[in-house]
Amino acid sequence: MSRPLFNQSVATTQAALRAALSDYIEITKPKHQFVLFTCWVTMRLAAPELPANLVFWTLLGTAFAVASSHVFNQIIDRDVDAIMERTKDRPLAAGRVSVAGAALFGVILGILSLVTLAATTNWLTVLLAFAGWFIYVVIYSYWLKRKSPWCTLMGGFSGAMPTLIGWAAVQGSLAPIPLLFFAFMTIWQSPHFFALSLYRREDYERAKLPVVVVYHGVETTLQRIVLHIPPLVLCTVLLTMQGVGGLPYLLATLALGGIYLAWAVQAWRGGAATAAAWGKRLFHFSYVYMLSVFALAVIFPGG
Repeated sequence: MSRPLFNQSVATTQAALRAALSDYIEITKPKHQFVLFTCWVTMRLAAPELPANLVFWTLLGTAFAVASSHVFNQIIDRDVDAIMERTKDRPLAAGRVSVAGAALFGVILGILSLVTLAATTNWLTVLLAFAGWFIYVVIYSYWLKRKSPWCTLMGGFSGAMPTLIGWAAVQGSLAPIPLLFFAFMTIWQSPHFFALSLYRREDYERAKLPVVVVYHGVETTLQRIVLHIPPLVLCTVLLTMQGVGGLPYLLATLALGGIYLAWAVQAWRGGAATAAAWGKRLFHFSYVYMLSVFALAVIFPGG
């Protein structure tokens, strides 16, 4: 083989490997690793002076668990993902990654998670990580997602689990503070997803998924967003009463919660005519609100 042809073959092989690696990374949904921040915050609140190795291994083990659960979620959802405009180009839906390859990858990530956490933390942390994986993969993805609008709540339980994992890794037990953050994250998931479904409604209708906007309509979805926000605000008030952040934390989170609620009420009053536009705005602001609630907890000293 001549050198130009050899170089071309090597370049082609390298490009194929890079594409394959990119696809395997994509099926872990790396954007969803923001939950590691919530894990770190509860670790920080559990003990301000943390060994760097404990933080590293806890976050790595949690990241493996989250990645594994998303791999299996995309295996289970590959048929509906292929129907929806937002997800049709995902590697499994598009056929760029095989089910067998993805399953092996997911198993390896899951094992790495359990081994990492078992070797460096404690058995409560391992149990919580496995519980989060099981809820997301089996209860949410496999069982409820195609059967009931309550699937969103189950997804919320799983997404909230890192708040418990972080505290448990440090203390070996649970307490009101991580449980309140867990409640906050569980509740937060529903209005966050409801907002997404408002401007992606056609996708969910096409895929025939039983989300609230498909089953009960736009007005009910808007109403439920409004109804979920006061419990979120209550969680931040109760966290302050537990000594998180003091008065500055309370005032800042109340202000952010007030903005969130005011916008949700405006969206509800606007009805179906403005639902898609408001849905996109509320979806993005929900991230700002949630991340701020956690960030401010470590920025402001407790009182």
